[in-house]
Amino acid sequence: MMKTLISWSLPYILVLTKRTSSFSPIRLEPRIFSNKSLQSNRGHYHLSSSLSSTLSSHPTVPEAFAEENKLGSVTLLIPSTNDDTTVYKSKFGAKSPVSRPTYLSAAEQLARKISHFSDGRISTNVVSASGNDDEKETCLKANALIAFGLTSPADIRFLSEIFRERRTKQAFSPTPNTCQFAVECGTHTYAPIVGPYDEANPSIFATLAPWSDEASGKRLAEQMNDLFKKQTSDEFALALMLFFNRFSGDNVPWVQHSIDVTWEKGIVQNAKEIFAMITKCGPCIAKCLSDDNCSQCIKALDKIDTRDQVTSYRTIVSFESELLRDFSLCILQKNNIFECKAEIPTLPKVKPLSTFRGRDVTTETARGIIIGHLADTKESLEVGTFA
Repeated sequence: MMKTLISWSLPYILVLTKRTSSFSPIRLEPRIFSNKSLQSNRGHYHLSSSLSSTLSSHPTVPEAFAEENKLGSVTLLIPSTNDDTTVYKSKFGAKSPVSRPTYLSAAEQLARKISHFSDGRISTNVVSASGNDDEKETCLKANALIAFGLTSPADIRFLSEIFRERRTKQAFSPTPNTCQFAVECGTHTYAPIVGPYDEANPSIFATLAPWSDEASGKRLAEQMNDLFKKQTSDEFALALMLFFNRFSGDNVPWVQHSIDVTWEKGIVQNAKEIFAMITKCGPCIAKCLSDDNCSQCIKALDKIDTRDQVTSYRTIVSFESELLRDFSLCILQKNNIFECKAEIPTLPKVKPLSTFRGRDVTTETARGIIIGHLADTKESLEVGTFA
C-alpha cells in the first residue's frame, strides 16, 4: 500500500475528515420497480415478457439526465427457486428485526440502494437463473454481474456457463467497465473479475506494478469481497459504487473523493494534499497526534477506506473529542484540503414523518428518534444500529 511509503504523519492525518460533518442516514422510498416484474409460479419465478425487473428512475432525476450520464448496468442473478424456506433466504437483511428475506426481496432492496447511491445513473436488473435466453443475454450484457444465493446444481451450471462466457469475452475484447462476483454461492468464489484484473488469469502487473490498473483491480476485488461479506445493503451498494467510480470512466459523487493516500490518486496529488495539510492545519494535527484518544482514532481510521461512511462513523463516535472536532474542522470545512465537491444526493426523495406514536412530530420528538433510546437500540436511527 502506498500509505506505507510515507512513514511520518501522513497515514495518521488523512483519514478522518471527509465524512465527520456530512453523514446523513439513508432513507428508503417504498416504490421501486416499474411495471416489469418477476412472476410467481408454483414456488418458482421467471421474468415476464420484458427482459428483467428494471429499477425505475426517481422522478427527481430527469430521465434524459440519467440516460446521458449513465454509468453502466448491474444484473443481480438470484436462484431459480423462490420460496420461504430457510435454504432460499438471504443473509442480507439477517440483522433486521424482521425475519430474513427471500433472495428476491433482498435483490429488490439492493437494487433500490444501487439506484439511490448512484442518483439513478446505474440501471439494475434482477433475473433468475432459470436458463432462458433472455436472462442469459441480460447477464452477458451487464457491466457488473453479481450472483448470490445460487446453490442448486442447475443454478450452478447456469452460473458457471455465464461466468465462463463473460471471462472469454473479457480476454478477447477487454473493457475496464466489467466485473463479476459470486456471493453466498457455496464455498467457491468463481474467481471474480474487476476491471482488467481477472483472479483466474492474473497479470504479473497486478503484483509487481502497484500503480497499474491491474493492481488497482486486484485491490478493489479484495475490498469488494470484504464489503459483500458484511451482508448489508449499504456495503453492497458501496462496493459497486467503488467499482463504477474506478472503471466506468466517470465519477460517482458518493465515493469520488478519498482522503486516503492511494496509488489511484498518484504521487503528485498525494504530495499536494500532504503539503496543504501541514501548511494550513499543522497545529491541529500536532495536538491531535499528541493526544492518546485522538491519535488512536486516526490509527483506527487509517486501517479502513474512509469512503465507507458506516465504518468510518462507527469508528469516529468511539473516539469523539474536541481535538478530533478541531482536527476535522480545519482539514474538511475551513480549508477543504481534499477538494470535496460532492453535492447532497437527490435520492431517495421521501415525505418527512409528520406523526410518531399518534402524536405530531416536534423538534424534540425528531431529535429523540435520531438519537434513539439507549435501552432499546432497535428503535434508534443512529448509524451504529440503523445500517
